[in-house]
Amino acid sequence: MAQVLATGLAMGCIYALVGLSFILIYNATHGLNFAHGELVMLSAFVFYSAIGTGAPYWAAVAMTFAAMAMFGAVYQRLLFYPLRDRPMLTFVIATIGFSIFARNFALLVWGPNPLRVPSAFSNSSVKVFGIVLAPEHLFIVAVTMCVLAAQYAVFFHTDLGRRLRATAQNIEMARLMGIRPNRMIAITFVVSALLCGIAGVLVAPIFLVDTDIGLNLILKAFIAVIIGGFGSVPGAVVGGVLVGLLEILVAVFVSSVYKDAICFSFLILLLIVFPQGIFGERVAEKA
Repeated sequence: MAQVLATGLAMGCIYALVGLSFILIYNATHGLNFAHGELVMLSAFVFYSAIGTGAPYWAAVAMTFAAMAMFGAVYQRLLFYPLRDRPMLTFVIATIGFSIFARNFALLVWGPNPLRVPSAFSNSSVKVFGIVLAPEHLFIVAVTMCVLAAQYAVFFHTDLGRRLRATAQNIEMARLMGIRPNRMIAITFVVSALLCGIAGVLVAPIFLVDTDIGLNLILKAFIAVIIGGFGSVPGAVVGGVLVGLLEILVAVFVSSVYKDAICFSFLILLLIVFPQGIFGERVAEKA
């Protein structure tokens, strides 16, 4: 049972990272970026190629993060920036179009066959308090906790974090206070791409890397975001963990065939009880 929960917690952490990436873009631009799954997919492929060069594992990770950071900046400049003054539906459609492009691009570059990324751990299992667990799952949980701690420290204890939060709350007011919203939004896209890069590096060794790897992740991350409360960072984390645990418990004790259907059913039931999500805030309508 402990192994099952550890697996579910690890997958929940992956969903939380992708959901957090999703929330950062939404809070900064008030637009929905449905290309996060493809960003995870591209980072996994880049990680595979970096390892294929013969570089040490840590160097391959660094190259992947650098590539994703640069990609986040370019993505913001070429896709969001030209559409920033148009209705956000335009940006949403553009992200869907980019998703289709990215999957076909990956298909041309890396081919249709699933690729395997070697694990960084030599041992297939470790014992923790007498319980045999996979080291990859423990590593995913540890990295996620470190990322969340770093994100909290930056956003709430640095001047950059205050500028980012001010921009997310009110762009016009932030501009009047001397903050450059476009620069803050660009930084948000870079951070969001880095989170997808972290998720891609973590998930690549435990799954076969193919063009569909991001599709399931963004779907479950989106469910997690809605469960936690749209726009809530803690909600994205809690929602991701809940979805991961529910998914693995259903797969083990019921059937893996019905895990997606049960996850959606759980989402519907939870929204009936919490229409704004677990951490969602009620918004009063003005007459």
